[in-house]
Amino acid sequence: MNSEQRIRQIGWIVMCLLVLILCLYSAAYFIPGMPYGFRPEVYPASVLTIFLISHIAAAILAALAGPLQFWGEFRKKRAKLHRCLGWLYLLGVAIAAPSALIIAPISQGGLTTHIGFSLLAICWGASTLIAYWQIVNGDWQSHRRWMIRSYALTLAFVTLRLWLGGLTALGADFAEAYQTVAWLCWVPNLVIAELYLGKMAAKQNVQAPLVYAN
Repeated sequence: MNSEQRIRQIGWIVMCLLVLILCLYSAAYFIPGMPYGFRPEVYPASVLTIFLISHIAAAILAALAGPLQFWGEFRKKRAKLHRCLGWLYLLGVAIAAPSALIIAPISQGGLTTHIGFSLLAICWGASTLIAYWQIVNGDWQSHRRWMIRSYALTLAFVTLRLWLGGLTALGADFAEAYQTVAWLCWVPNLVIAELYLGKMAAKQNVQAPLVYAN
């Protein structure tokens, strides 16, 4: 294993750990009595609350379904499970992205966060839909590229909390930090994904392959 493969492997492991930790953290929303849980006195029953709950639950599903899809040996040897996880991922995004778009206009922080989260929801849903369309038409390379973009946006679920926790720990005002994080949680993710795809395409002089954690 060369140094580049080792770095990819370490990156994949770190990603898996962060996804698992943040999914467990977010699951606290559904446990009665836990901090930030859906208590009636805090979150009165409404249609928007239903969309918020649906968004969080479906985002957890998509986040958990994603990492194994980037493990080359798993994808090769467990093709049926790979497809099953793909359908679960698609289901998660199909619920989470529209729900996010619906609740974005009531997010904290005003217009800045409304626009940031709305664009995230649109890009997330669109990239996943394009990835699905490409695989339906048998274009594996394009499918892989668009899935990398899609999952980079799924990871906003993780990076939002990392950025917000980091900025507030450094003394930033929560409201101002939240406005910034509405963009920081996904734009850098997408930029990194594009840089990676461009690097792979230039290096191999072909369409960029899927990230393997071998």
